[in-house]
Amino acid sequence: MKNCFIFSGQGSHRPGMSANLYQNSNLAKERIELSNKILGYSISDIMFSSDEEKLRKTQYAQVAIFIHSTIIFDILNDKFNPSIVAGHSLGEFSALYANKSYDFETGLKIVSVRAKAMAECENQNEGKMSAVIGSSHTLIKKICEKTDCQIANINSESQIVISGSDNSIFLATQMLKDLGSKVIPLKVSGAFHSKLMSEAKPALFNAINTSTFNKPVCPIVSNYDGIARNDKNEIKNALIQQIDNPVLWLKSVNTLKEISSSFIEIGPKKVLGNIIKKIDDSLIITNYNCYSDL
Repeated sequence: MKNCFIFSGQGSHRPGMSANLYQNSNLAKERIELSNKILGYSISDIMFSSDEEKLRKTQYAQVAIFIHSTIIFDILNDKFNPSIVAGHSLGEFSALYANKSYDFETGLKIVSVRAKAMAECENQNEGKMSAVIGSSHTLIKKICEKTDCQIANINSESQIVISGSDNSIFLATQMLKDLGSKVIPLKVSGAFHSKLMSEAKPALFNAINTSTFNKPVCPIVSNYDGIARNDKNEIKNALIQQIDNPVLWLKSVNTLKEISSSFIEIGPKKVLGNIIKKIDDSLIITNYNCYSDL
């Protein structure tokens, strides 16, 4: 049976994540201890803590989600093989591990560079993100152009996320609400997938282009354009462009479902399944988030 493997991104972290994996799986224990060594600090202490404040910071959340997701994938991989993969924003890096574009150590180092560079952008360019419910892409795009913010995620026909400076999001929110839209502020620390993240590109470019990428065993659908690809140079370019361009998740899901109606979601929390059901409620989604799910 063909399966689409999908991986959640930043925001899917949770306090105590991976603790049960560490306690019950030798693979998980070895992977997390290796991660501590590679990173040069104890990411396990941050992941296992019940205090979310430190974990939610970009430089820690991204590596924690990558580690957690790759562990669950490796445990599952004895039972299921992906026919095609995709990931939402950060999740694309877990997806590239799943299709063997690189090994775990390479992926973790790239994600760590990305996370630190994006955290620096947050500190230099404060920004926000908000989900807009019930407005058309055309209308939201016009409002963004007037207020100097950007569309960051097109998750479904009914859910689009905007990103930008504090003031631009404030202005866009007021205009959208006046037109009858529902606008929900997101609990994120920066204006992801906007021009405020562009300064992170050089560091990511260097990390990706000095790393070894392999020919993938199955295609990945890139966030940047929603296209399934196997060419490693095209994959690298799409990863770099993703950082300050919109996540085209609606288009990505429509590409995935051409391969299979069976989706396997991997990540610390159930995030993508609800979005996908809004795109096509006939799709079958199985979630694997913790040790008990396995």
